[in-house]
Amino acid sequence: MVMKLKESINKLPINQILSTIIDTSLANDANYIHIEPLHDVVRIKHRISGELLIDSEISKKRFKNLSDKIKKLANIQTGYVDLISSGSFRYIWNEQIYGLRVYIMPTINGEKITIKIQNESPISTTLEALGFWGSGLETIRQAIGLKSGLILVTGPNDSGKSKTIATMLASIDNPSINIATLEDPVEYKIPRSNQTQINHKTNLNFINGIKILLKQDTDVIMLSELTNLLTISETLDSVMHKKLVISSLNTTSSVETITKLLDSGISPESLAFTLKIIISQRLVKRLCQNCRQLVDIDKTSFDKINKLFELNNPSNMRYVHNLELEYYQDKLGENHKISPKILSSTETKLKKIWISKPANCTKCHGSGFSGRIAVAEILKNSSEIEKLIVTKSKDLLINKQAVKEGMVNLLVEGLIKVLVGETTIDEIINLTKGSYLA
Repeated sequence: MVMKLKESINKLPINQILSTIIDTSLANDANYIHIEPLHDVVRIKHRISGELLIDSEISKKRFKNLSDKIKKLANIQTGYVDLISSGSFRYIWNEQIYGLRVYIMPTINGEKITIKIQNESPISTTLEALGFWGSGLETIRQAIGLKSGLILVTGPNDSGKSKTIATMLASIDNPSINIATLEDPVEYKIPRSNQTQINHKTNLNFINGIKILLKQDTDVIMLSELTNLLTISETLDSVMHKKLVISSLNTTSSVETITKLLDSGISPESLAFTLKIIISQRLVKRLCQNCRQLVDIDKTSFDKINKLFELNNPSNMRYVHNLELEYYQDKLGENHKISPKILSSTETKLKKIWISKPANCTKCHGSGFSGRIAVAEILKNSSEIEKLIVTKSKDLLINKQAVKEGMVNLLVEGLIKVLVGETTIDEIINLTKGSYLA
């Protein structure tokens, strides 16, 4: 639940109105501010933990001055209200530097202003903190340590791809490795990396950038996104030059990523040879760790889970239980004995579920959630999967082989996050429909 702005905000000076809106957003860890003109009022909203929450309103009369103030800060020309425009400015809050990207779209009620918030301090999180664990986390670490190959992070917009890639690069703590990026836009400051912003006006595009980086003795190349066939071809060529390349694609699953690349005209042999891992991820709201409680599972929750995962099937139930054990073993250490009291499952049934008790919780302001966490499936290439890629096998066959070799599919990974108290079953239901259990 977002903190309410003061009732007197409309009477404040324009500078103070803007700073109050931004401060409220930052205090609630929002990543977007929406300033929406309606027929008779202007509404302020914040995107918090993936949910767009209404916060306050200001008058249409004050909005004109507020819009001009934002435009001046973002270096956008004032005096025009019917143009699509964008810009950016920096803002300091709690000794942290934030980049605020402004996007303006004319509507029938006035200019709709969206501000994307990005912390510009060097990224300092870890893959574990993002939500990666167990054998999947180890697969990522092994891939990052390779001399060459292609690593892809996939998912829809706002699925955390950029942060995952930045965190992967930041984890390469070796000054003898030359890391370079080509980004559009640069979203995170990455330690020990040479970051370049794409600039089409100066012909600094992905293709030309890759050609120069190959001549600059670069070991690891990061491309913010594979945008077209030519970029993909140059990327695979970079891998052939013994470089490690990390990039992203907008796809719904790991195996769909392979199909999409092959459909774009990429040689199956080239893809099979260069591909190392595909991380397909989403972001879900994280259960507040301060007010969550482990309780006996209720019938409604059990029915929702059982419908998706068919846990009446003994082999499915054992599979899920073993993954829950693996999660806790990874978090607590191999030598730590896991108490049955913290488990939501046994080999034969579900018995517990985590819920939030958010009343009076100061951490989540009564919402029951705090931040977001990644849910991901990680496909590791192998000799068998290479054969399936070369023969352009169907998605189902590739997925079945990947699961056989240890991949935890996206929906199953989500269930494990439910059982260990990281999110809720409703959040996982929202991700997709159908069962991924093999």
